Amino acid sequence: MGSFRSILAAIALATLIGISSSMGVLMSPTLRDLQLAATLGLDADSVLFHHEQFRTIVANTAEENIPAEYATLPIDHNNPLIGTYQNRYWVTDAYYKPGGPVFVFDNGESNAESSAQAYLSNGTQFFQQFLKEFNAIGIVWEHRYYGDSRPFNIGPDTPIENFKYLTNEQALADLPYFASNFSRKAFPNQDLTPKSTPWVMVGGSYSGMRSAFSRNEYPDTFFAAFSSSAPVEARVDLSAYWDQVYRGMVGYGYQKCAQDLHAAVAYIDDQLENNQTAASIKRLFLGPGAENNTNGDFTAALTSMYGLFQSYGMGGGSSSLGTLCDYLESKNGNNTNGVSATTNNGQAAAKRLASWPMMAPLMNSYFGTNCKTSGASCVLGHPSTDPDTISWIWQYCSQWGFYQSDNVGTHSLVSKYQSNQYAQQVCYRQFPNGLSSGLLPAQPQTAEVNAETGGWTMRPSNVYFSGGQYDPWRPLSTLSTESFAPANVNFTTEIPSCGVQTSEDEVFGYIMPNAEHCFDFRTDFSAGNTSRTLFMNALKEWLPCFQKSLFT
Repeated sequence: MGSFRSILAAIALATLIGISSSMGVLMSPTLRDLQLAATLGLDADSVLFHHEQFRTIVANTAEENIPAEYATLPIDHNNPLIGTYQNRYWVTDAYYKPGGPVFVFDNGESNAESSAQAYLSNGTQFFQQFLKEFNAIGIVWEHRYYGDSRPFNIGPDTPIENFKYLTNEQALADLPYFASNFSRKAFPNQDLTPKSTPWVMVGGSYSGMRSAFSRNEYPDTFFAAFSSSAPVEARVDLSAYWDQVYRGMVGYGYQKCAQDLHAAVAYIDDQLENNQTAASIKRLFLGPGAENNTNGDFTAALTSMYGLFQSYGMGGGSSSLGTLCDYLESKNGNNTNGVSATTNNGQAAAKRLASWPMMAPLMNSYFGTNCKTSGASCVLGHPSTDPDTISWIWQYCSQWGFYQSDNVGTHSLVSKYQSNQYAQQVCYRQFPNGLSSGLLPAQPQTAEVNAETGGWTMRPSNVYFSGGQYDPWRPLSTLSTESFAPANVNFTTEIPSCGVQTSEDEVFGYIMPNAEHCFDFRTDFSAGNTSRTLFMNALKEWLPCFQKSLFT
C-alpha cells in the first residue's frame, strides 16, 4: 500500500504544476482538482498551498489499488489508417451481480488517476453508492489527450496538426468503440457490451456535457445518463459566469463585499489607463516586476480571488472568497483599515484588497509565479507548459468558447480588460501558428458545435440534469434562466417515461438551492443527496424497459 500511495501522490502533484497562463476560463485541470478536493471534503488550501498534504490525503482515500488498464483506440475514428493510441481506464467489479448495469464516470479535462482511485475504492463517495445500489460494474474513463491517454506528446512545441484529433466528435466516439468489446475475466459468461447490458454514463461539468452528448449521439451504447452542472451550450461569451458569482455573494449575505469589490476593480481599471499609475497599481498588488505585465494578464491574475467559488461557494479555506470578504469588511478590534464604512470608495477598497495576505500567494499558486517574494519572478503571460492545460486550452479555443469576460454593469466583478478579445489573444499566444495553419479557427466554432449537439435545446431521453442555484456554469446549461437562454422552460422532477424525450419547453432536472458546481457529488450535502436520489429513482424506473425498448 505504501508504494501505491507514493505513486498516487506523485500523480496528484503532477496535476498541479504548470497551470494556465490565464484565469480567463475557469474550467481547467486545476479547477478539476479543486472540485475533487471539495468532493472529498478537503479545503482548497491543501491543493493550492500544501502539496504534500494534498498528495497524502488523496492517496489515503484509496482503500485499495485499482490498477489502470488500457484500450487501443483509433486516433481518427473516420480514418483508421492514421493509427491508434492507448487510452487509460480503471474498473471495479467488486459490487457486480449478473444482470447489473455498467456505470461509467467520465473524468473530463484532467488526469483521471486521482479520481479513479477516490471514486472506485472509497466507499464514502457518491459513485460507489451508485455501484452498490445497482450491483454495477464501475469504470472511470480518461479523456483522450489527458493524463496518460495521449495520442501524441503534448507540450508548448507540439506541432499544431497533432491537435486536430482533439474534437468533441472524436472524443465522443471513443467510449462507444471501447464499450463494443468490453468484457471481464471474472464474468466470462456475461455479455457486458451495450447489446446486452445497460450502460449508464455519469459526469459533472465538462464530463457532464459529455454524459448528455453521449446519450444523445450514441443511444445504442448509453442507456441513461446523469449530467451534473453541464454547460451544454457552446458560447464565446460567458460573462454571465460573474453574474452568478455576484448573485451567490448577495444570496449568502455578502452584498456589501460584492459592491466593494466592484468599486475596487473600477478604481484599478482607472489606474490602468495611465502608464505611470498602471505601474504603481500593479506593483501594489504583486511587487517589483509586476509592471511589466500587460493589463490583461494583470487583471486576469486578479480573478484568482474568485477561483474557489465554483467548487466551494464562499468557503474553502484561508484563500476563499468568504475569507477575503471578511478581511475586506473587517473593522474589529484595532483594525481600522476595513472599507465597510466607505461604501463604493474604490481607492480604499483596492488598497485593502491588495493588502490581503493571501492575495499574492493565491495568484502565485494559480500562475506558477513568485510575485512579492525574494528573487521575485512575476511574469504572468507565459504560455502553459502543462500538457493537460494545453489540451483544454485547445478545446475551448477551437470549439467551446466559455470566455469569462467582464459582466459589464453594476454587478461587474472583473476588469474591463478581461474581454473576449483578451481571451482570444491567450489562444493565439498558446498556439502561435494555429491561425496561420488553418487548424485553429479565428474564434471558437460554437455555432457548428451547437448544431451538432443541440446545445441547451437538447432533450435526450433517459437523462437527468442537475445544477446549483449559484453555479457559474448554469447560464449555459439546460437549467439556465438567463435572458439569453430559451424562454418559458419548465424544470420538473417528474420522471419521464423510459425512452421518451421531453418537449423543448420541459427539462427533467433539479436546481439545488444554495449550491454551486457539481455539489450533488458531495455525500455530506443534503440537496446533493436529494439530487442523486432523483436520478437513482429515475434509473430504477427506466432499467426494466432495457430489454423491451433496446434504446428507443
